[in-house]
Amino acid sequence: MKANVFSFTALLALAACGGGSTAFVAPTPTPVPTPFSYSSVVPCSAIQDLRDLGPALSYVTNPRTGDTLEYTIVGDGAVSNDVLVMFTGTGQIMTGWPVQMLTNVKYSPLIATSASFDPLEDGTVSLCHDYRIALFDFPGVGNAPLSPNLTRDGLASDVDAMLNDAATRYQIQTNVVDPVGWSLGTTDAEKYAVLSPASNPSRQIHNVILIAGGPGGSEQGQVGPDSASCVSSMFDASLTATGALDDQLKLVLSELIFPYVGQTQNQNGTNSGCTATVQNNQLSLSVTPDCTSLNHCSTYLAGTVLDSLTFPWSVTKGLDDAVYAEQRQLSHDFDVAYCSGGGPNFTSSGCTAFAPVDVTVQNGGICKTDTSNPDQPVPTACDRLNITGTLTVINGYQDLLTQWTYGQALVNAYTSQGQKAVLDTYPGAAGHGVMVQHPLWTQTEMYAAMQ
Repeated sequence: MKANVFSFTALLALAACGGGSTAFVAPTPTPVPTPFSYSSVVPCSAIQDLRDLGPALSYVTNPRTGDTLEYTIVGDGAVSNDVLVMFTGTGQIMTGWPVQMLTNVKYSPLIATSASFDPLEDGTVSLCHDYRIALFDFPGVGNAPLSPNLTRDGLASDVDAMLNDAATRYQIQTNVVDPVGWSLGTTDAEKYAVLSPASNPSRQIHNVILIAGGPGGSEQGQVGPDSASCVSSMFDASLTATGALDDQLKLVLSELIFPYVGQTQNQNGTNSGCTATVQNNQLSLSVTPDCTSLNHCSTYLAGTVLDSLTFPWSVTKGLDDAVYAEQRQLSHDFDVAYCSGGGPNFTSSGCTAFAPVDVTVQNGGICKTDTSNPDQPVPTACDRLNITGTLTVINGYQDLLTQWTYGQALVNAYTSQGQKAVLDTYPGAAGHGVMVQHPLWTQTEMYAAMQ
């Protein structure tokens, strides 16, 4: 989802005048822990809010692409040297991952003092304690310069360069990787899982965890066939909107990662019925967002604003609009093209475009998918994943952006190929932001997938 890169004042005003269903209360900034050394891994015990990791960021420039990533490594590696590489969603910066999805009070006691802490979401396991976690931002975020020609292949190469740098800088093992993605990040995680074994055989892919993901590669060349029409309409409008309308679109798009009022579970692929019309600088939405503290939505939005005001993310006010535009292009190409595999030098191969692409056909998805019925996708060919563990898709039945049926189709396709694949669906109310609504459940499922 696109981050709220507008001012906190604008967010409060929009909530008050109908842009949201609940007025927001300005959060109180929390104390910043003692700064870390950029040359050391951040221990779990030092984590409070991820926005406090600014002093711990390192920077690496990939000589193959010229791209620069800002990143950090957190975690104790108490059980395994596996590195979970976290691929962010559209508009998300690394601070957007829910802390309680990554750790707990036992190993990170400072999180209990955070304004976003929910004692009901504190569990018995900590991914951060047992493993190491690589957090990074897209080129063009914070202090990292914008990449003028960002591609999904290039980003996979950038992540490889980041892991090489981390091994040297932090003196840790990075030869076993578990790509984890959310939303747009699932497509980047999938592409990395395909390209990395072919380009760097010394680095092993263990498990792949996709939160709200799908296969891509629509044979009908449909853009966003897995998104509700209201979301597709607002995404399109946000690329050219300015001023108050742009602010409102960003706010409502963020709210709709949570189920709207009265939304039913979507287990049969039927369209959600959510529509949006933008006309005369006015947004008309057919549903009412349900953004409250009870489902963590208002806390999430308030935290996003604080993140965007914290250095170095304040340099670009979170995610810069130019980076957002690049991410929308990546999403478009993933939808309408398919690449059958990967070769050396992080280059996708066997790529076919079923409709005009925005950047390159090599951004295509990992499956060729029949979307003649967009509510019932059928992958007809998928790239073989050279992984030693399991592909796990985590989702909710009320997902508006990547319909639950697309995650199911991806898992069914790989299961039919004899590969280990699992679909984990939250049994109650959960949308595209299932990890924000239910961080404890999500961490528990991720932890199980890692075993």
